[in-house]
Amino acid sequence: MNTTEKFYQKSLNKLEKGATINELYELLYQYERIENYDACAGIHKAIKSKSK
Repeated sequence: MNTTEKFYQKSLNKLEKGATINELYELLYQYERIENYDACAGIHKAIKSKSK
């Protein structure tokens, strides 16, 4: 499993445990600031899948 997929699964788990989409966006921005774009891709994928 690559980094993007790991962060995708972690983000889905957070959502299932009650995290909000806004909390995931905050996490996304934190990883964006440190330029971890694989993590960003996974978090974004989870946000998109739950927003539909």
